[in-house]
Amino acid sequence: MTSTTLMKFLKTCFWLSIISIILQFLLFIGLVLELYEIQQVMEHPFNKIISGIMTLSLLIIFVYSLVFFYKYDKYSKSGMFFFFFHILYGMIYFYKVIWKRKRELVNSFESEPVLGNRIHIIEEPYDN
Repeated sequence: MTSTTLMKFLKTCFWLSIISIILQFLLFIGLVLELYEIQQVMEHPFNKIISGIMTLSLLIIFVYSLVFFYKYDKYSKSGMFFFFFHILYGMIYFYKVIWKRKRELVNSFESEPVLGNRIHIIEEPYDN
């Protein structure tokens, strides 16, 4: 379903997203505790670029997981989790379903071959 280069790129984005979430949590804790050093680190332009790249990787994982969900797995219960938990569930979905394949896709079944586009109705004799 996905090529190896795309999968390597998505894995890199996944790990950058994990780092981004951890750093944002630590930044929030620093702001709540009103640490002076955290505010100086936030003002540096290089850190804004790095945080932008990490946030972009988080968005890439979410969008790819959502597209994969609608393309291959659209009848599962995951849609409800995407609706309520957005980006965090996108990362969980990417890890469990796309990367590690820990569960089967709902739309992945082997269909029987159909001969043409006609429906053949077999009529049986009707006894009155």
